[in-house]
Order: sequence, then structure tokens, then C-alpha cells
Amino acid sequence: MKKYLVLCLGVMSVLLTGCPHNQYIVELTPRDKVIERELTFYREDGTGKDGAPNYQTFPTNELAAISKLYPPGSVTDEKERHRAKGQLANALPSDVGGAGAYTNLNTSLGSAGFYMERFRGDDDLAGSSAERMKAADQLVDLIVGWSKMELEHEPHYEDLRKFLDVDFRKDVKNVGLYAWTAEVASTYKTGATEEFCVRFGQYLVEHGYLKLQDWPDVLQVSRNGGEQQLMRMIQRLVATKLGVPEAKPVPSALAFLADEVAIEKSWDNYLTTTELYRAKVEEWEKKKLTEPNLEKPKSSEVTGELFEKMIHLRLFGETDDHLTVRLSLLSAPIHTNGRWDETQKKVVWESELEAGKEPVRLPAFCYASWSNANEAFQKEHFGKVLLVGDGLSEYCMWRSGLNEKEAEEWEGLLVGLKSGEGMVEKLDAFRFSEEAGSKENPQPTRSDVEVPRRLFKEALKSDAQ
Repeated sequence: MKKYLVLCLGVMSVLLTGCPHNQYIVELTPRDKVIERELTFYREDGTGKDGAPNYQTFPTNELAAISKLYPPGSVTDEKERHRAKGQLANALPSDVGGAGAYTNLNTSLGSAGFYMERFRGDDDLAGSSAERMKAADQLVDLIVGWSKMELEHEPHYEDLRKFLDVDFRKDVKNVGLYAWTAEVASTYKTGATEEFCVRFGQYLVEHGYLKLQDWPDVLQVSRNGGEQQLMRMIQRLVATKLGVPEAKPVPSALAFLADEVAIEKSWDNYLTTTELYRAKVEEWEKKKLTEPNLEKPKSSEVTGELFEKMIHLRLFGETDDHLTVRLSLLSAPIHTNGRWDETQKKVVWESELEAGKEPVRLPAFCYASWSNANEAFQKEHFGKVLLVGDGLSEYCMWRSGLNEKEAEEWEGLLVGLKSGEGMVEKLDAFRFSEEAGSKENPQPTRSDVEVPRRLFKEALKSDAQ
């Protein structure tokens, strides 16, 4: 079949020539209140015999957009390889596409850092799900309309129509949701796509679309393009929904379902009568005023667009960009979804990024949190390093919420603490001056310091055990 030959040629061209795509390498180095960001980016079409990238010209519009996000002169070029560098506080630039933040909280006991960043993708789950469901509804509406055109006068047609309008509609929506779930799962689990294909196969068996004995035919279709077997399976399914027992022959009215030319002609003829196709033609007629050579849309484009919205098919030639993010730290992070490289002292993330203007997948996401204890100060006043890891991070977050007067009073307490000199008692007795209240209002005006009290006591108890 011609379409399968084209598909095979497409696969061969991908394997032989590679696909041009963008490479982004983000190097991050925290430096107290700011984080140094160095973005290296270029476009390549595979690699040469020496393993070096086959550079191509980076898109000028994207190069200009990235340059605007950095101070003048911060973007340098070395042939087709580009580098942008800057020091940033809080919000991170959308240079690769997305949004992110960096925070560093410094205290006398140590510091805590937090990094998170989204790269491209679509995180509007409600909107994306609604679009998939709308496309599924529109696709099923077309199939119901087509069935009415071809089979309305068949006995028990209403049974078929009800099946299509209720059970089949639900199952088509589940196709879209299965595709979305598989795509998300494949980001985190190797082999997830294959697993979800098998899962959905089981779903089709449970819901009566396939029998276990049909699997050899299904595999034959997927491997060798055996369309005829698939079409006959669909034909028998429709006959069953029209009340025809399996032991009886298929009605002559369903003969077109087993003829590739006939079914394609019938489907195209129906699509040309639909509002969706008429809308495409009207749009084409408007564009033709300024683009006279623009070809009239084919009716099949209607269903192609709906399928793409429902399951977001990735076509050959639609190559993902590639992202590498490296975060330099003094020691392994407390929490991260990246990979810690002990040799380089870096958290590393690798991800593929959608290259299209209308992203549909979940964004690539990087996060890490870490803390660095001020060992000298803690040993001087506690006799040991007491707060580390999560405890130190939580303390830094609490400490950063104090106002100037409260911070001064709290630091006065810490400076006066000495190991073995009633440290716990002093913590329990501490009150901010505003908590003393007055004769008229003896109640504290704010909560006490339960957070640091708990953290210190937990650390002392853990150390004693």
C-alpha cells in the first residue's frame, strides 16, 4: 500500500540522515543570593565521523529572543555554537521556554537553597483533557453520522447507533486518556509505552472489541500492513451490533467495510457534507485571496486533525529538541528528581523537549533542594553540628520569615547559647518582646517559636540515641 511505503521511506530517511534539532545545555551554579546561569545552545543534524555535531544555523528568531533575556553582550558566538551567561536572583529566564525560580536563604546556622524549573510543555491539565474529550466527541459524532448515511435502513440500526453514541464514545475517550497516560508514564519509566499498549489491548478484549484469538491478526496488521484482516474484524463487529449472529453471514450492506477503496470513498463523501469540512473550505477560500496557489483541503484532514488533538500523534520529521541541565552543589541535594553525579558534584537532568509551537505534553521539570550548615557557628554554640538536611532547610525557611526586630532578638538568643548550659531551658523560656503582652492584653500577639524548638529538640534526641 502506498501509505505504508511512504511510512517505511520516512523511517529509512530518519535512520540514514538524522533529524535537525536544537541542543540546550544549562549550567547552574548557586552563588549566595544569585545563581549563575550559562546556556549553551546550537542546532545539529546528527554527528560527524569524529563524533562532533554537524552544526546547522540556529533559528534567527529564537536566537534574538534568547539574546533579549540577557544583558547586552552576554551572548557570545563561536561559529554555530552560542552561549548566554548571566547572574539571576529569584525568577529564571524563559530562554529555553518555560519558567523557574531560585531561592537561597542564609542564616547564622547555615543556608538552604531551592531550585525548580519548567521547560516548555503544557501544564494546563484541565484544558488539555477538555480538548482531548472534545476531539473524541467530534470524531464519534462523525462516525455516528456516517453510519446513519450508510446503514440507517438496516434492521436494528438503532442498536448500532446507541452503541456508537454511548459505549463507543466512552471508549474512544479512553483511547485519548490512555495515550496521554502512557506518554506521561514513559517520562518516568522505561517500557511504559509498551505496557500501556498491552493494557489497552486488554481493555479492548474486556469491552468486546477483540477476542484473544484475534491477537495474531492484530499483530499481523501492525507489522505487515494486513489491512484486510482488520477491516473484516471491524465489519464483523458492526454486524454484531446490528444483531447479526456470528454464525450467519455479514449483510450485503456491510460489504463496503471490507473494501479499502469503497470504505475510503464512502468516508470521504460523508466528510464533505459535514460542518467541520465546510468550515475548513471557508477558511481556505479566505486564505486563497492572498495565497492563490493554496491547495483546497482534503476531507481526510478533518479526521487527521481530530486524531492529533485526541492522542497527539508524533509524526516522522517532528524531532524533539534535547535539554541537559547541570546544577553544581557542594554536596548531594536533599531532594531532587535529577541524578547526582558525585564525581562532578552536580545534579544532572536529561530530557527531550517538544519543538512545536503548540506543546501538548507535560513540561520537562527539574527541582532540587539542598542545605549547607555553618559548622563553625553551630559547633561554637551547640558543641556539634546540630541542624543539617531537612531540619536546617525548615529552620532557614522559618528564620527568613522574621522581621528585623524579631531577627535581632532571636540571634541574641543563639549567640548566648552554649552546649550543656541549659540550652533546652533557654529555648523553652524564650519569647519575642511583642509576646509579653500588656496588662490590658496579656495574651501573646503571635505564636511562639515552636518550629525551631521542635527542630533543636529532635536533633538533640536523635544525637543522643
